[in-house]
Parts: sequence; C-alpha cells; structure tokens
Amino acid sequence: MFTLTEQEKEIESVRHRLHELVKSKNGNFTDKDVAELSMVLDKLIVAYERSRQRRHDKIEVGPLNY
Repeated sequence: MFTLTEQEKEIESVRHRLHELVKSKNGNFTDKDVAELSMVLDKLIVAYERSRQRRHDKIEVGPLNY
C-alpha cells in the first residue's frame, strides 16, 4: 500500500511522461502510446482518490469503542 505522498509523486511522474510523449507525437492525443499512458494515469488518479476517501472516512468516523 502506497502513502498518499507516494501516490502523488507517481501521478506527477506519469503526468510528466505523458506530457513529453504528447509533445514527441506532435500533439497527437489519439496515438496508441499516448492513449495507453493516459489510461495508466487515469487508473493512478482513481486509486489515489479512493485512498483519499478511505482516509477521510477513517478520520470522520474515528475508532469504534465497544
């Protein structure tokens, strides 16, 4: 399990790679490589948002005292 900070760094790294790839493909967003890396970035963002939500839910609910 990655920390939120680690996930943020990975997202930023892939975002930068995607930006460079798009530039190398002359702005062609429909290029197969661009589309594949974009999907990787999408999955990382979804995982990050789920992690944030789980963390928020734990803080909001707090520990259960029986």
